[in-house]
Amino acid sequence: MTTTRAPRILVVDEEEALTHVLRVALELEGWAVRVVPTGAGALDALAEFEPDLMLLDVMLPDALGTDVVAGLRASGSTLPVVFLTGRASDDDRMAGYAAGADDYITKPFGLEEVVEHLRPLVRRLGLAPTSRSYADLVLDDSTAEVWRDDERIPLTPIEYEMLRALLDHHDSPLTLGQVLRSLAVRGTRVPRELAQRMLDRMRTLVNSDRKPLIHVVGAGGWMLAAA
Repeated sequence: MTTTRAPRILVVDEEEALTHVLRVALELEGWAVRVVPTGAGALDALAEFEPDLMLLDVMLPDALGTDVVAGLRASGSTLPVVFLTGRASDDDRMAGYAAGADDYITKPFGLEEVVEHLRPLVRRLGLAPTSRSYADLVLDDSTAEVWRDDERIPLTPIEYEMLRALLDHHDSPLTLGQVLRSLAVRGTRVPRELAQRMLDRMRTLVNSDRKPLIHVVGAGGWMLAAA
């Protein structure tokens, strides 16, 4: 399945000139943007705006950004947070990551730099135009990256195509022959005996220690299913 709604980005910073150009740059990406100047405003916007990502200044008029993030994490929130700050020392970076930030951008910065930091997070959440998701599994066809929750799964290009074939027919079993035909349609040919081993490896990596999503069905069938 593909995602149609725009990612929602909450920008928390009191510098109006900065937030204006940030809003323009992010909206040009097709993302929905809300700007608030304070930590208290950010907390209010969480319930109303329901952001997918937060860009957060470390030095706010009413709070430290690190305290805002620490409070979010203590409440169980996993909202991705990227700090915007002029404080670039190693100690400052460590404090940001220790509080629960996902990334750290130091001022001054270029707008493209900010966008480049956010794009991987948008893909990871399954909100990029090329992303497809099933349960907690996200595939991005533009990068051939696979995620479950916040963890990237290191599949080879052929393994990615195999998983993509299972996603295209999720909740229905495919035989090994059907998987191979799906790969052949996309220009990839794999020996049958090698394909079996690659499917086994891909299933192990995707399932790992999580709730299994890829199942062996019957004699040589494969299925992507959440149940």
